Amino acid sequence: MKALIVIDVQNGVYAYEDTEVCAGQALIATINRLIASARAAGCPVVFVRHEDEWLLAGSHEWELMQDLDARVDTDIFVGKRHGSAFHATPLEETLRRIGVDKVVLCGLQTEMCVDSTLRHAAALDFEVSLAEDAHSTYDTATLTAPQIIEHHNRTLANYARVLPADAITFAPDAPNSMEQQPS
Repeated sequence: MKALIVIDVQNGVYAYEDTEVCAGQALIATINRLIASARAAGCPVVFVRHEDEWLLAGSHEWELMQDLDARVDTDIFVGKRHGSAFHATPLEETLRRIGVDKVVLCGLQTEMCVDSTLRHAAALDFEVSLAEDAHSTYDTATLTAPQIIEHHNRTLANYARVLPADAITFAPDAPNSMEQQPS
């Protein structure tokens, strides 16, 4: 079974010091389409929230973005204190218990928690897909956000299927419709 893992789409990660992540509104819309697709196929949706001295549990910064289609009554929520959503959390055990062996990843930030979670999932022998248009970040002093995203889409293709969100299917045991891009 597949699960969708939505990583760190929190108020304090989405916007920092009055700057939003690259293509933020389009990102939320794309993630919500993935959520709807996963739910329609009966697949679990997992929301991961980072917690640290800036993202204090219960604070506005720690909360998920309001426009995200999270459902407290049916979705799975996991807190983390490290880059990977699997490190020192119950995520792997929870997914294995409900029969998940394939994960689809999306969220924030591309070069940090999305990258760390993807590599960790692959190391744990999950079959991993990354929605290439459903993760984002900020410009840095050396690279623009689109450059960081493109670089990671190519690099992470060594560990996962990297494909557009619209090409990802959650149908039981159906492979995703595109082959991995060459790295």
